[in-house]
Amino acid sequence: MSELGDRLRAARESQGISLSQAAAETRILQRYLVALEEGDYKYLPGDVYARGFIRNYALYLKIPVEELIQLYRYERGRTEPIVIRPAVVAPRIRGAVLPNVFGVFFVVLTIVGLGYLVLRGVEFLNVPSNATNIVATDATATIAVVAPTPMPAEPTAPAAPTAVAVQPVAQTVTVAVTPTLEAPIVLGIKIDDGQNPGSWVNVKIDNKSVFQRVLKAGESLRYTAQHSVWVRAGNAYVVTVNVNGVDQRLSTTPGDVVSFSWPPP
Repeated sequence: MSELGDRLRAARESQGISLSQAAAETRILQRYLVALEEGDYKYLPGDVYARGFIRNYALYLKIPVEELIQLYRYERGRTEPIVIRPAVVAPRIRGAVLPNVFGVFFVVLTIVGLGYLVLRGVEFLNVPSNATNIVATDATATIAVVAPTPMPAEPTAPAAPTAVAVQPVAQTVTVAVTPTLEAPIVLGIKIDDGQNPGSWVNVKIDNKSVFQRVLKAGESLRYTAQHSVWVRAGNAYVVTVNVNGVDQRLSTTPGDVVSFSWPPP
């Protein structure tokens, strides 16, 4: 038995409510209510859903919610103690002298290599300048001046027509650019109106969690996303999602836990 389960059972029995009636009105499966009252948390679907069930059940029975959540965290942590085991093999202690010797060797080797590269670079830069001077000197020494030989006069040819340069006409090309949508995915989440306990809702936009708590009857959310959306509802029977104007009911069975993603996997 657990203190949390005792308080839930006592509150339910004091109000004359049966387990089947509580399951129907809270839309939580009866086996989950039994697991909460017996303290058998291993039969619950997960920690997030367990806290959602406790919150909805406490609101239904009109008892403090946060106090019961703290009791659940305490009892869940107490039933799963952390076991510390000593290390079997002692860690090896590496020497400090040998790495230092290798470090000095590699530093010296690096400095020598850099010096060699610098000297080679200086020699490479000097070679083109000297080669240019040598070629210019040799070319100057072999130049000979030859007197021109007079050629017979040729008949005067008619003047060739003058070529006129035609400038190409610049053309303006208009390219239509399709604007990029700022939010390709528009997501809406709504809880049914009327008498219902609402639903625990977890929302991720572009793989980033943006919402995680209980939505009450009649409440709604709206988000925009660039790549993907993901919704998990603890009581999907009362939840409707809307993606880009299209409604989708998450479940037709009370107490269902449903995950929804867009685009579909």
